[in-house]
Parts: sequence; C-alpha cells; structure tokens
Amino acid sequence: MGKADRGDEPGVQLQKGGPEKGIGGSPMIRLALLSMVALVVTSVQAEVKRLVIGNLDNPWRDWGSFENIDDTSKPGWIQPRRTSRDVNILNKLYQEGRLWGGEKPAYYKPGDGRIWSPNAPYQQNKENLPRLADGAKDTLVFDYFNRRASNKGVTIYIDLGAPYPVEEIKFYPLHGDLDPTGEHSDLYMKGYEVYANDGSPETQDEYGRPIYHLIAAEPTNTEVVVTVEVFPPQYIRYIKLRCTSPLPFELDQIEVRGQGYLRHAVFTSKIIDLGDAANFGRISWSGTEEPGSHLEVYTRNGSDRTVLKYYMINDIGELEELKGETDEENRKRWLSLPEDARGPVVDDTENWTPWSVPYDSSGQVIFSKGPRRYLQFMVVMESDVTTNRSLMDSLVIEYSQPILARRLLGKIFPREGVPLGDSVEFKYKVIPKVDRDRGDVGFDVLRIRTPTKARVTEVRLGDVPLQKDEYRVEAREDLLEVYLLGRRVDSDDDSLEVRFKCVPLIFGTVFEGMAFASWVELLGQRIEVEEVEDLSVQASVDFLGRILGHVRAHPKVFTPNGDGVDEFTTISFVIFQMIGEAPLEVDVYDLSGHLTRHVLPERPAKVGLYEVRWDGRNEDGELVPPGAYLYRIVLKGDKKHYTGWGIVTVAY
Repeated sequence: MGKADRGDEPGVQLQKGGPEKGIGGSPMIRLALLSMVALVVTSVQAEVKRLVIGNLDNPWRDWGSFENIDDTSKPGWIQPRRTSRDVNILNKLYQEGRLWGGEKPAYYKPGDGRIWSPNAPYQQNKENLPRLADGAKDTLVFDYFNRRASNKGVTIYIDLGAPYPVEEIKFYPLHGDLDPTGEHSDLYMKGYEVYANDGSPETQDEYGRPIYHLIAAEPTNTEVVVTVEVFPPQYIRYIKLRCTSPLPFELDQIEVRGQGYLRHAVFTSKIIDLGDAANFGRISWSGTEEPGSHLEVYTRNGSDRTVLKYYMINDIGELEELKGETDEENRKRWLSLPEDARGPVVDDTENWTPWSVPYDSSGQVIFSKGPRRYLQFMVVMESDVTTNRSLMDSLVIEYSQPILARRLLGKIFPREGVPLGDSVEFKYKVIPKVDRDRGDVGFDVLRIRTPTKARVTEVRLGDVPLQKDEYRVEAREDLLEVYLLGRRVDSDDDSLEVRFKCVPLIFGTVFEGMAFASWVELLGQRIEVEEVEDLSVQASVDFLGRILGHVRAHPKVFTPNGDGVDEFTTISFVIFQMIGEAPLEVDVYDLSGHLTRHVLPERPAKVGLYEVRWDGRNEDGELVPPGAYLYRIVLKGDKKHYTGWGIVTVAY
C-alpha cells in the first residue's frame, strides 16, 4: 500500500487563495447545508473541487462510523483502538452497551460482542449470560448449569466482535469475601477446554463458522479461579469454553485481557451527497503504515440515498420493498416488523456500484461507471503485529460539476468473431443524453483505450461525415484521442462515431472510453454501457488457446551487400492472450542446425506485435555465406514453450 507523509501529500493541502466552504449534515452530507459541516471544499481550477475529510479542521467523527477506530490518541488522525492489560475486553464491551446475549441478536452491529450457549434457553442467553461480563461485585451468578443433569459438553461461545490481542482468559464462580460459606466457590468448573479462533476468513469453514484451535485443557481441574495464559499473545476474536465434567457449576465472571492494537479497524463514511451528479477524479490520502500493518481504501458510488434494499413479506406472502428515504429509516421499520414478516436485506446493485477493489496507492482515479450524485468510502486498517498500526490523517476526493451529460452510452462494432493479430476496422459510437436545463455542457474530445496503435479512417457527428480539417487525431500505442475542431457534442442528436483500425491481441478486449470538454476545466466522463458487452470485442473461437502466431519474415530473400536495397530481413510475429510476461528469444540457425546469431537474446515479453531485424551477420559480426537459414522464435511459458519458425535466404 502506498504511503505518504503528511507534509509530502499535496492532495490534502488546501490550495492557497482558494475559497473555503463547509458542507455536511447527518445522515446525509448535503452541499446545501454549507454552514453545518467541517468539510473543506476548494476550487482547484474552475469547477474541479476537492473534499477534504480528516485532520484537526475536519474531524473524522463528523463524517462516518467507527469500527474499532480511535480518533483521540492522536488528534486529527484515525488509527486502530488499543487495549491494555488492565482492561477486561468483555467488560468494556458490556459497559459500552455492545455485548449482546444470543447467537443472532436483532440489534447486533459489526464490532459488537456476543455471548451465548446452545445448552441454555433463550431467556438465559439474552438476559443472564451477558452479566458474566458486568464486573459487578455482587452475589448474582449465572447458575443455570447448577443442576442435576450432566454438564459434560456444555459450551459457552464468545464473539469479541473483532480480533483483539489476547494474553489471558479467566473464569470463576462467586468466591472469596462474597462467598463466606463457600457455597458458590465449590461450584467451579471441574474440567474444561478452551478454544480460540482469530476470525480471519481462512480459518472459517464453508458455512462461515470458526474453526477453533485448542489453547488450554484440564480434565481434572482443582482451581476455583481458572487463568489461561495465552503465550505467545495472539489475536483472538472467537472463544469457546467447553465443560468436560458432568458435575454442576456456576460462573460469576469471564475476563479476557491483553495489550496492543486491534488487528482490524474500519472507518465507513456516511453517504456523501454532492447535490447533483458529478464526475470523479483522484482519491488521495495522507497516512503512515508501520511495519506489519497496512491500510486499504475502498469507494462506491450511486444514484440514490440507499445502499441497501430492505424487504417485508406482505399479507399475501409476496416480497415488498420498503421505500424509506435512508437506510436507517428502512432498517428501523424492518426491525419493527414481526420476525416472520421480515424479508431479505440485500445490496442495492441497481443504483449503486459494489465496493471497489482497494486502491493500490494514494492518487488513483476513483472508479465510477459514470456521473453519480452519491459517494461513500471506507478505510480499512489491518495489523499482524500487536505493537504496530496504520494511521491516516486526512483523505481527499476530487470531483467536478457540472457534468458533460447525464449519460454517455457507447457501442462498438464488430463485437464478435474478429481475428487476432490482424488489422480490423471498428466503429465506436457514443450516444449522449444531455440535459442542458441542469447544466450539462457536452464534450469535444473522445479518448479510447486501444490494444495497439490505432489509425482513424472516418469521424461522424450526428451521422454526418466530418472533413479532415474538422477534427484532429493523436494516436499512441494504447490510446486514441479524437479532438473536434470548432464542433461540440452537446445535444441528444449529436451522436459521435469514430471509425478506426487497430490490431486486437487477446480473446476479449474492452475498449474503454472517456470524454472531455476542452473549453472548461472539468474532469473527464466515462463512456458507459447499457449492456455489459456493448464495448467488448471477442475474437473468433479459432484463436482460443493460441499464444504465438502470424510468424513471418519480409523479405524472404534479402541481399546485405551494401547497396542500400534489401539490406536486412524483418522477422515479425504476434504474442496473443498471455497474462503477465514470459522469456522470449529469437535465433537464426544454418541448415545443419548450428547457431548463427542470437537475433534477440532472451528477455521478458508480453502481449504485443513484435518486429526483429537480422542483417545477415553472425555472432562475430561477419556476413554469413549465401544460402538458406532458419529463424526460430521461442516463448517460454510456465508450463509450455511456444515456438514459431521460418526460412529466409541470403543472396549476393
């Protein structure tokens, strides 16, 4: 994960002289409520803006929810919470109202704790088991298992809500001064096993249940107060306490202690309302990652205020979506329903993108399918070392308004059955949905990502061909840019079509596009698709599995005699559909099989078009005798070598 010191990250500094504005609100952050927020918006250039969240001026607490986050130890920064040996983790959860009784409590939220036993009835789970962490010096004890029935196999489960650094687990009945007669202290657990799990995905079974490992066992326990030392200290989220004796027992308290930073901490922003659709630029942050820790940043964006869909089961047994303004409103209504009337709760994939993959480093472009009004981000901090952590000072989101169009829909033709390694003519069409009444400005620049350098053959605006002096083209190896000169795409009638030729190299190619307005300082807008395949091109099935092809040499007969004509031959070939890189070499042999020349010594290669020259000389730089020679191309894959060859003739 990329790191940036606070003083070196330009993305979080306010531009000098730029106007400062506050925006905010709860639970929605609205640009209209300018006086209610401690977020700074600065105009970078014209209508490109920056949202700054964090540091002393813009407190994180105003902008989202904390899961194991500490924002007080280092003011202005967020970092994972730290626990110390003098704190009973279970009791702290209890005191904060975040320890629930039962395996599936209705009001449980991520980061909350749970305690339950499948061997105790519902009411005991809900009301009495959490008291094992109340820390109260009284005579109330959990005595449900002080009974005649055998207690062998009775199990109590604890979920701390997150992986904590744990060094000690302790449990005991009422004893000492609070039990002068010894009536309770003799009801200690006569045999036990203690298991643990750190909560990581790789330690869960196929159903998401923890796979526990044993950390302590005593089949014939004689200690009233059982202290299990966890050495070396380890991250633990789930604890399983199993009684291995049939005798009755009581419990007064369970304690879990340790010191260090929590392994997993999350800041999730509120849904940020930009007031109208916006195009997104870069996301940057200022943070530190200590050894053994890392932080990750995710985003998602949408077109309405709710990221979830809550359903109820109506009177005729059908699912009916709850239509509240916010997720919190829908959640409250959903929880108020009888349990048998609660339907599923699912992500709103229709109006929201899923969470992005984590950004590789600060300063990357925010993923978005197109202009969106609403945005949410998440910061995840992880540590494998209890003494170290990651910290973040501030985070900046770049966006611009107005947008170029409500939508820019793209299609490419042909989409199927194209040959690999050969030049193919494509038609790339952009259909705008422009709303001038809402300030959409249109565009005059189209940028298309191409697999190889492209050549434009025609440009059409509103289905009318443009003259070559009405547009300008810039083409690079993987990018094609078309600039309209004195023309704009600023109405629904102004579809833009670019016809170009390029060489596809892999079986499935997506021709991503961006549009820009050159006359104003606005961010680019992504070309969207109505159907997933609209900008995707698939090769002919004949090319499935082909890696090396189009091997040829030109001219096949060449004359390196110094007259300036046909002084060399060019060996050309195409590498298709390869992931990553592989060693490549090109050699020339005489017909007896002896190496004549390493034309291309071994080096890494990837998908692409290749041309290698041979000037008719051997390894010593001497001209070879006239005759036929074999050239051989070898691409060394992980599991297989791919070869191509041909014959050229040297003549004088």
